Amino acid sequence: MHMPFSLPAFTAHDFFKISTAVLSVSVFSNSSWGPSQNITLEVERRPWTSPEHAFIAPQEGDVRSPCPGLNALANHGFINRSGRDISASSLVSSLTSIYHLSTPLASDFVSVGFLWCGNLLTGISLDALAAHNKIEHDASLVHDDAPPGAQFAPTGVDWELLDDLVTRYSAGMGIHSLAEVRVQREGMVGPRESDPVHEEIGHGEAAMAWLLMKEDGTDRISTQTLKEWLGHETFPEMYTIPDEEITLGTVLNVSAQIRKAMNTLKHRL
Repeated sequence: MHMPFSLPAFTAHDFFKISTAVLSVSVFSNSSWGPSQNITLEVERRPWTSPEHAFIAPQEGDVRSPCPGLNALANHGFINRSGRDISASSLVSSLTSIYHLSTPLASDFVSVGFLWCGNLLTGISLDALAAHNKIEHDASLVHDDAPPGAQFAPTGVDWELLDDLVTRYSAGMGIHSLAEVRVQREGMVGPRESDPVHEEIGHGEAAMAWLLMKEDGTDRISTQTLKEWLGHETFPEMYTIPDEEITLGTVLNVSAQIRKAMNTLKHRL
């Protein structure tokens, strides 16, 4: 449900390019080879397999966001496991090193989050990103909509929604599948006012999920990956840090494909 919220007069493209200059951060530190080259290679490609970054589910008092990608970073200790008081630099560093986002793209994402939901001086807590109709929006793939009048949306996974995805798309989810589900979820919410920024956020989220989690050599996200990443908010068994950097242009390209597929599906209804 929409809460009254006054958004800046940004276009969807401006949303992604809003503030590269807002944050100036340094990322990436080179790791040296350890005694076992094979073990080190595994840890460098899958650093969450090291004891330091083992999965730990949120404990009492910990907070999480509506974003599985950020929650996985917290669950594995790449950002504060509590989900609280996270610095901009640690977020940018984690997004670039673990998801191989380009530094400008990661900086844009973090800048928007801090400008709308955080504090550049004191940091951000993940639950602040659940503020309704700022970055968070209705019609999420695996989260409930915000109740009427609520300031914050649920951050817990709706397993009925996730189980529906896994059942309906047993062969995995490609771009067309993601577009299909987005159309369905928007239909479940019902007619409502929209804006280019939140529409682009929805397309962009689906695009990012596909770019990061599709199986090598295929165009689909497996059902096992859907359950591990979207459900348990851990790094899937198949996931390794992408070889190719994910840039703004890459995301916009896939986002446009999803938007086009959604428009085609809507015209058929």
